[in-house]
Amino acid sequence: MKPFPLSPLLFIVVCLLALAGCGPRGLDVHAVEGIVTLDGEPYVGVTVLLHPTDPSGHMGFANTDERGHYRISAIGGAVQGGTTLGTYRVAFSHLVPDGRVPTPEEEVAPNFNPARFPGLERTREIAPRRYQSPDTSGFEIIVERGRNVHNFDLSSQ
Repeated sequence: MKPFPLSPLLFIVVCLLALAGCGPRGLDVHAVEGIVTLDGEPYVGVTVLLHPTDPSGHMGFANTDERGHYRISAIGGAVQGGTTLGTYRVAFSHLVPDGRVPTPEEEVAPNFNPARFPGLERTREIAPRRYQSPDTSGFEIIVERGRNVHNFDLSSQ
């Protein structure tokens, strides 16, 4: 049986988790959370990416839930519940399978063959293009001590 192919987003997450064992332990992190909407509706399944403007900062990321809510985690010694103080430019990614994906029942079947589901190995980006890069999204936040709430209203237009 062929090895299970990784989607680009899954590959990024696996790499970030692998790096979690490297670097300083016990970062001074502060909660960052909020709601992401697209055209006024909760944006479900989008990844929020915080890019530090200071090289000593730590990149943060989170996926939105069914309400569009996210809670940032940072990489730096371990996955942390928040991120470090500083200024961050924000980008958004929404990768979806490019084809049919298996149902949970199909995935656990003894004769499961990932090759029959090309959607598992190919993904496509569906976030509006201008939000995919921290250079063009137009969003920048400052993480301060304590709890930080930052809501983002994206537009498909």
